[in-house]
Amino acid sequence: MKYKIGYIDEDSTQVVKIEMKLRAYFDVIGFDITPGLELNNLLKQVYDSDIDLLMVDYLMVDKGILTFNGDEVIRAFEEIKPRFPMIIFTNEESQAFPQVDNPNIIYDKSLINSDILHFVEILKKNILAHKNYIEKRKNIISDLLLKGENEGLSSEEKHILLQTQSELINLDKWSNEVPFQLLDDKRLENLSKTTKEAEEFLESILKKKD
Repeated sequence: MKYKIGYIDEDSTQVVKIEMKLRAYFDVIGFDITPGLELNNLLKQVYDSDIDLLMVDYLMVDKGILTFNGDEVIRAFEEIKPRFPMIIFTNEESQAFPQVDNPNIIYDKSLINSDILHFVEILKKNILAHKNYIEKRKNIISDLLLKGENEGLSSEEKHILLQTQSELINLDKWSNEVPFQLLDDKRLENLSKTTKEAEEFLESILKKKD
């Protein structure tokens, strides 16, 4: 199965070009960009799109369609989904550099023509790094819940379980799937007494974190 990439550009023809260039490697989707589109509405589209990585054109105000550039989109979506893989994809590196908080996410559009395989590898590495971050924490939670069911947890292990839960939940600030303090000391004690409850609780925490 191909990874899914979202590309934001105020020029729909550019989205089509990028989709054609990358279709052998990824499923690339665009978004409904209309004149005067508000940033929050665009963020909602991105959030609901179930993508694995977001690419954003930098200069998007020059045609009078949008009132914000790519750096604002990146910054705003990072508030919603910290650590989510995103890149600025632009012909205007010199303009983007002072505006983007993390210059390491800026890539020149010429790369897709000059060395597409290298660019594809960059995108895949970004996606896999994020997925591995999540998977590592899933495994920690799973292992500790099973240990809690079998033999109980030490104070340090309870702290690790709570911290890991927090790290997963903080990856999505718009998700109300799991209350932040769902795991507490009493809950942990209960988890040490029943395998079924532990398994159900693990599933509730990890839902929508794939």
